[in-house]
Amino acid sequence: MLKELESLGVEMNNSKKQMHGGGELAGVTFLFTGSLPTLKRSDAEAMAEAKGGKILSGVSAKLNYLIVGEDAGSKLDKAKKLNTVKIITEAEFLKMLDA
Repeated sequence: MLKELESLGVEMNNSKKQMHGGGELAGVTFLFTGSLPTLKRSDAEAMAEAKGGKILSGVSAKLNYLIVGEDAGSKLDKAKKLNTVKIITEAEFLKMLDA
């Protein structure tokens, strides 16, 4: 049955998983907050994902890096309270990508 499905054009490999499985930042989680000085948030997120990083939607114990811009607000406060999240600037994030 699987061979028949494959012959009909069904993709049998999980290409999405393979695409994001590697990279220098594989397994590292990011969240962006506030107004970034030079990047659009969507561009910054795409840059992290291109290196294998994962974007989270909120601050939690699973978050590795919070990238803060101007007027960061409650996400920054929550990250400081957790004390397990590395809080960095956009410039530090860009250096991380170049490393």
